[in-house]
Amino acid sequence: MSFFDFYEDYAKKGFVQVNSKKVNKIALKFLKSPVLDLGCYYGHKTKWLAEHFDKVDGCDISKTALSKAKRNNPKLNFFQCDFGEKKLEIKKKYDSIFATEVIEHVFDTQTFLENCSKALNKNGILFITTPNVINYSNRIRLLIGNDIFISGDKAHIRFFNPKTIAKEIEQSDFKIELVAGYNTREISKNIPMPRRLSEGIILVARKK
Repeated sequence: MSFFDFYEDYAKKGFVQVNSKKVNKIALKFLKSPVLDLGCYYGHKTKWLAEHFDKVDGCDISKTALSKAKRNNPKLNFFQCDFGEKKLEIKKKYDSIFATEVIEHVFDTQTFLENCSKALNKNGILFITTPNVINYSNRIRLLIGNDIFISGDKAHIRFFNPKTIAKEIEQSDFKIELVAGYNTREISKNIPMPRRLSEGIILVARKK
């Protein structure tokens, strides 16, 4: 199965995008229009962004996902694009890129970040979320001899913790402005905990 075929099949199965009040709050604080929802999937977060920003586009690698995104949001603009592709032609620039739960699916993360930089205007904002491989749940699993759990998602090919995702960003054309944690499970979302133990990581960076 090819890379593109895998994600076409993946898009047909459906999954729930990040729904965190903390993620939303920080996004509204840092993002500015125009915004690109990178890895928009069915367009649910694109719709949410469009409620707060006047210029929002969505893009995804999957045609199947994009067709559903367009049906869900007929007034918004969507296009197909692979930000992991070398020598990607960037046709439009944005002041913000909103990429939630995307970077863990990317083989060449530095090419991905280079393309994000190309698609951003000067001082543009890159907003990323990704699972935290050393979260409290995985630490407990390892202690009792079980394997780690990454959202039960076989499509994840990169695994980050707050330090390693920050290091990855620092090697690119971005300056980090914020690294925070977030939780979505009922057992943990209302419990204060250090970011190194959180289920997910929020990272905000500004193009140099």
